[in-house]
Amino acid sequence: MVKVSVIIPVYNVEPYLKQCMDSVVGQTLKDIEIICVDDGSTDNSLDILREYAAEDSRIQIIEQKNAGAGAARNNGMRYATGKYLSFLDSDDFFEPRMLEKAYDLAEKDQADFVAYKSDQYHTDKNQFVPVNWVIRENEIPPYHPFNHRQMTGNVFKVFVGWAWDKLFLKEFVDKYHLTFQEQRTSNDMLFVFSAVALAKKISVVPVVLAHQRRDAKDSLSKTRENSWDCFYHALTALRDKLREEGLYEELEKDYINYALHFSLWNYNTLSEPTKTKLKEKLKSEWFKELGIEGKNKEYFYIKQEFEQYQQIMGQIPEATKKENETMGFKQKLKRFLRKIVPVGRTYVDKKFKDQEKYIRKQFKEQERLIKLQQKNMEEMQKNLQKNLKEYIEQELVRRDNWAKMASETKRVADGRPVWVIKCPATEGEAKFRWGDYYYAVALQKYLERQNIYAIIDNRQDWGCDEGADVVLVLRGKYFYRPDRRNEKCLYIMWNISHPDIISKAEYELYDVVCVGSRHMAEELKDKISVPVVPLLQCTDTEIFCPEGETKKQYNGQYIFIGSTRGVMRDCVYWAAEAGVPLHVWGSGWYEMMPEHKDVVDSTFMPNEKLPALYRSAKVTLNDHWKDMLDNQIINNRIFDALACGLPVISDGCEEMKEIFPDAVLYYDTKEEFDACVKKVENDYEAVKAKALEQYDMIKKEYSFERRVEELLEIAEKYRK
Repeated sequence: MVKVSVIIPVYNVEPYLKQCMDSVVGQTLKDIEIICVDDGSTDNSLDILREYAAEDSRIQIIEQKNAGAGAARNNGMRYATGKYLSFLDSDDFFEPRMLEKAYDLAEKDQADFVAYKSDQYHTDKNQFVPVNWVIRENEIPPYHPFNHRQMTGNVFKVFVGWAWDKLFLKEFVDKYHLTFQEQRTSNDMLFVFSAVALAKKISVVPVVLAHQRRDAKDSLSKTRENSWDCFYHALTALRDKLREEGLYEELEKDYINYALHFSLWNYNTLSEPTKTKLKEKLKSEWFKELGIEGKNKEYFYIKQEFEQYQQIMGQIPEATKKENETMGFKQKLKRFLRKIVPVGRTYVDKKFKDQEKYIRKQFKEQERLIKLQQKNMEEMQKNLQKNLKEYIEQELVRRDNWAKMASETKRVADGRPVWVIKCPATEGEAKFRWGDYYYAVALQKYLERQNIYAIIDNRQDWGCDEGADVVLVLRGKYFYRPDRRNEKCLYIMWNISHPDIISKAEYELYDVVCVGSRHMAEELKDKISVPVVPLLQCTDTEIFCPEGETKKQYNGQYIFIGSTRGVMRDCVYWAAEAGVPLHVWGSGWYEMMPEHKDVVDSTFMPNEKLPALYRSAKVTLNDHWKDMLDNQIINNRIFDALACGLPVISDGCEEMKEIFPDAVLYYDTKEEFDACVKKVENDYEAVKAKALEQYDMIKKEYSFERRVEELLEIAEKYRK
C-alpha cells in the first residue's frame, strides 16, 4: 500500500499547472500516487498532465466530462489505494515536505486527519500573504491529538471548510462514507466538516505547507453569482449528515451559528441582482429551514451577525439604534477635533480610529453611570473631548520628535555604534505587563556595557528612523517591515515567539534571521535565502540567581505564572485537581477555573518580584504553546526559574531535553505529570540540588550577556 494518494482535479489551469505538478512530484515523501482527474479541460491542461505522466510512473490520469471539482475528487477516490488521502487544487503549490510532515504526524498520533497551515500567493504582486485565520489555534488545545469536544469555540469555525490543507486517513473516510458534493462551489464543506465532527483524533502541523493562489483568472470564487445557492445545499447536507451520525443534537448550536455566519458571508460578498435574490430566499425560506429563525440574540456567538439577520428580516435591532446614536456623537467629536488640532482630516480620522476601543469603552461607562447616578452627559463628552485632544497632541509631539531623532541620536552616541531594539510592547504603563519589554531592557543593559548606544522603540515608535547601525527586531506577535531608507543599517530579526505566523517572505525582508531554536534554524536554512543563526532564549543572571531576597510565604508552594489566553493549561488544572499547594498569577483564571479560584493570587505578577518568588517557591509548573514546542523554542521561564535554583515541571522537546536532561521534570500526559509531582514530594532535596547546579551553565551559555556577545559577532560578520 502506498502511503498517500494525492488527488488533483484539473480544469483549465494551463498557466499554473506546471508549478503545481512540480511541487507535488518533488515531495520528499516519495511513496505516493498522484491521481490527476481532468474535468473536461478545453485548454492544454491535459497535454501537460500527459507530459508529466510520461516521466513519472506514480502519475495516473483520469478523464471525465466537465462535472466540477467535487465530482472529480469523488472519481479520484475510487482509484485511490493509499493509506491517506490528500486533495489538492491544481492552481496552488506546496512546500516540498508537506506530505512528509503531515504523514509523519498522522502516523505518530494515529490521527483521522491532520491539518496544516497555509498562506495566500498573489500572482500579480509575486507576494505571499499570511492568513492566520485558516486554523484558529486559540480554540484548539495546546496538545494533540484532540477532537471536537476539546475545542473551545465553534467547531465549524476552527478549520476552514476546504480539503486541500488536510490529510485524511482513507479508512476513516471509507468508514463514514465521506464524499464531496457534486456542485459548482462549496463542494468540500460537507466532507471537511463531517470529518471535523466525526474524527476521534485530529492533529495540526503548525507551519505553512501550502500556498493558495488567490488571483487565478478562472477562479470559481470570483463568479459565485452562477452558483449562489450552493452554500445552502452544503449546509443542509451537513445538517443531514450530523443527524445521520447522531451528532446534531450535540452540535446544534454550533451548526446554527455557523449556518448564519456562512449565509451572511455569501450574502455580503454577492453582487446585485443576485444579492437581492438571495435575500428574499433567506427571508422567506432558508433562515427558517436552517434553524436560525426563532432564536433570540443570546443564542448567537456573534451579536453583530444576529443584528444583520434582523435587518434582513426587516427588524431594527435595539443595538443598531444605540450604534446610530453613538455614530452621531462620534461625527460631532471628529468635527470638534478637526477644529482644535492643527493637522489634516486624514490624520485626525486615523488617530480617531486608533481610539475606537477607548471610545466604545467610554460609552459603556457613560451608560452605566447614567443609569446609576444620572451623570451629566454633556460634561462627560467634554472630558472625552479633552482626553482625545491631549492624546492627539502627544502623538503630534511624538511624530515631530521622530524627525529630530537621527541627529539627536548621533550627538548622544558620540561615536559609539547605535543599536535600536524594536520591542512589540505598547507604550505607557501597559509595557510593564509585557515580558518582551523586560527582554529588551536586559539587551539594552548588556549592549551598553559593550560601548553600544542602545535605544528601545516600543510599538508606537516603530516608524521612527534613528539612523541606526543595527536594528534588532524582537519578533513575537507583531510584524515589522525594515525601513530600507537607511541603507547602511543591518536589520536582524530575532524570532523568540509565535513562529507559526511568520512567512518565508517576511523572513527574507531581513539581512539576518535569528531563531530561538537550533532545530528550527536547521529547518529554516533550507527554506530562505538569508542567513539563519540559532539564538536561544536566555535570562539576566544578575537578577535571576540563587542568592537574594525571598518570599517566605511561598515556601513549599507550587507556582504558575501565565494567562489562559482562553485555553485551559493542563498542568494548572491537573495540579489544582490534585490539591497540591498551588498559587497562580495570570489573567482569565477566575473564569476558567471557578471551582478552583482559591489558587489564583492575582491577574499579574510584576517582573521585579519574580526572582524573589522563584527563590522561595518549591517548584514552578510550565508549559509551551504548541507552535513553540513544535519548533523547539524553549520559553525563557525555564531559564529564569532554573537560574534561581527553582525546580521546574514542564512539557518538553528534544532540544530542551538536550540542554536540561535531568534538571527539569518532564511530562506529556496526566500520568507523567502525577509522577513528576510524586518525585518532587518524595525526593525534593535531590530535585532541588539538580536545579541549583544549573546556574553556572546558564550564566555561561544562556545569559543576556552571552547573547549580546553573539549578536555583536553576528553584526560584525554580516555588516554591509
